[in-house]
Amino acid sequence: MKYIVVVLDGASDYPIDILGNKTPLEVAEIPFMDSLAKEGLVGRVKTVPKGFIPSSDVANLSLLGYDPNLYYSGRGPLEAANLGVTLAEDDLALRCNLITKAENKLFDYSAGHITNKESKIIMEHVNKNLGTDKIKFVFGTSYRNLMVFKGGKKLGLEKLKYFAPHDIMGKEITKYLPKGKNSEVLIDLMKRSNKILENHEINRVRIDLGENPANMIWLWGCGGKPSMPFFEDHFGIKGAVISAVDLIKGIGRIIGLKVLDVEGANGYYDTNYLGKAQAALEVLKELDFVFIHIEATDEAGHNQDLRMKITCLERIDKLVVRTLLEGLKGQNFKILITPDHPTPIALRTHTDEPVPFLISGSGIEKGEFSSYSEVEAQNSSLYFEKGVDLLSFFLKK
Repeated sequence: MKYIVVVLDGASDYPIDILGNKTPLEVAEIPFMDSLAKEGLVGRVKTVPKGFIPSSDVANLSLLGYDPNLYYSGRGPLEAANLGVTLAEDDLALRCNLITKAENKLFDYSAGHITNKESKIIMEHVNKNLGTDKIKFVFGTSYRNLMVFKGGKKLGLEKLKYFAPHDIMGKEITKYLPKGKNSEVLIDLMKRSNKILENHEINRVRIDLGENPANMIWLWGCGGKPSMPFFEDHFGIKGAVISAVDLIKGIGRIIGLKVLDVEGANGYYDTNYLGKAQAALEVLKELDFVFIHIEATDEAGHNQDLRMKITCLERIDKLVVRTLLEGLKGQNFKILITPDHPTPIALRTHTDEPVPFLISGSGIEKGEFSSYSEVEAQNSSLYFEKGVDLLSFFLKK
């Protein structure tokens, strides 16, 4: 049996007036996902446990069958695992976004989705000017970078209150800087970054081109060295993970999944959807489980880009789901499709409500569902209060 999980990051949404009080999932043309729903099961799952901030790290740990209450250590160290950063017990890793500051507000959490080439140069400049024997800045992907603080636990920086930049778009920066004892250490770095980046050559060019400059770093997602059992020991099967973001790849490396890099996969609207599906089919020739994560729908939610959220759902259906179904035709397989959390267009940030999932394939009894959507899921009696239970159900069903 082959097992496929497809994560539509942030795809779940609220009904929207201009869509006739429907959600993007309801109006998108997704015939292949709808056909799977008709032949299988639809339900809801709560991926963010009580007490956790709704975020992709927490939610995807749940979807991979790892209880965040037991294994969550912060976002930074999960991404560090994919960047080849080894943390000592007292070290901390923090997510380091390149952002656009304008009129003392956080104008853009991604600095206009800055390119890898530009980001690498800027992060090298930041490290040269702000790095020390204890502090190192590491380039990741686009605006998603990392800061490593050796001995950071001695300052208690993991106990500070942090704010995700995509949650405070358009808000005054000074109100959302890290808060707590010794927070001034990080605040000083963030403020100094603005001074050294404001007139950087790359930013001058970006401004001339009408693009948002990467004129400040934003530190958040702090945590220490993670420890989790291998996926194979946990579930008895070997698998792989396919994603464009360091967070998901990092989790995969920590739990012993094979991490696949797909050319052209970039975590944005124009990611290589087809390439991800083809890579999944190839790896399933040798392994039995693959976890495919697609970031594009979440980015659309953060950007309040309704048109692209619908378009990305349709691209996933046509280029990912259809390709998987055609490639697995005649084989025994089960597929689970689900968002990790909602990212409603109206809020442009994550929420912790349950998300709709579908399970279909070999041995799955046919329910009475007409499509894959939030409404169909709400009408289902199938519900998991603990997100960590969904994968076990999927693998054993």
